[in-house]
Amino acid sequence: MQSKSPFVSFCFTTFKRQNYLQATLESILKQSFIDYEVIVSDNDPEESGRKIVEGFLDPRFKYFPNIENLGMKKSFNKSLERSSGEYIVMIADDDPVYPDMLETLFNLKNEFPGYGMYLGGCDWLCTHHEIAKLYGMKVGTNTCLSSEHNLNYKEAFEPEDFVKKLFNFNIFPHYLWSTGIVKRNILIEKGGVPDYGTPFLGDYAYMSIMGSHSGCVIINKSLGCQTLHDENFGRNQNEQLIIAAKKFPEYLELKMVNLKNWSSIKVQIENFVGVWLVSHLAFLNNYSDNKNNSLKIAENEIFKIGYMRKFKLKYFLKKRLPFIHDKIVYLKKRVSNN
Repeated sequence: MQSKSPFVSFCFTTFKRQNYLQATLESILKQSFIDYEVIVSDNDPEESGRKIVEGFLDPRFKYFPNIENLGMKKSFNKSLERSSGEYIVMIADDDPVYPDMLETLFNLKNEFPGYGMYLGGCDWLCTHHEIAKLYGMKVGTNTCLSSEHNLNYKEAFEPEDFVKKLFNFNIFPHYLWSTGIVKRNILIEKGGVPDYGTPFLGDYAYMSIMGSHSGCVIINKSLGCQTLHDENFGRNQNEQLIIAAKKFPEYLELKMVNLKNWSSIKVQIENFVGVWLVSHLAFLNNYSDNKNNSLKIAENEIFKIGYMRKFKLKYFLKKRLPFIHDKIVYLKKRVSNN
């Protein structure tokens, strides 16, 4: 019998993506660990998600219309307000989880008590060959597990060490916030889902801030997947890239300046953002829907920012001479590994 306050609350936001929402909710229903609730906050004033959620006829699945479109971050935080679980899973409506996700994380918490976040690995699911080609992946499932460790490898990180390794990609080559659980009281103490004016890099802000509180335990096992499709956020919101470049490092400094070696961590974060922006801007230049002038405006504004100036040459090579760029990156990695 389900307890009054569940162990986990899955916190959703959705907006007119009924098919994806249906599939992700079905993935939660398959969980082997059943002490959870599902909170869906719908940004659609027409309440298109209601039929999907209530169609499951499961009292753990709870639907809440937002009346108006609050935007992604505010809607996620409305789900947090409406939740009651001891731990929280923030989850996009198009990122299904695997049946043993909660059971794996529950056992991880019991094996390593006292940490604020428990995180598994993930896969990328490419649904179209055009998208797969742009990302250099195959159609279907692509693993994002660490190749440096065995499957099911576990490791506990203290706060500062976790933040450093997160931004240096020393844990996983890619992360997905919905394959982890965070203590609800920590999430509330830290201000909920980070909101600095754009969803860009919000998952990294979320994981780093939550892990900076009382550390994180990871397991090298895929617990869910990020779906890559034509409707993903980030393909046509070029003006928001400028906001991410300016506000992401500032917001993290506000939340994590108490870390002992913050000055060196700040440099790591700026390098992370620089590399990410170079890669994403280069990706957008190859993306068929990006034919307007807003991308050029974003490029110009981003490379005026102090810490971004040193990435201008890297971007030129990535954009115009990708083979040379990739060769330089490969040689640098070989040198650093020797």
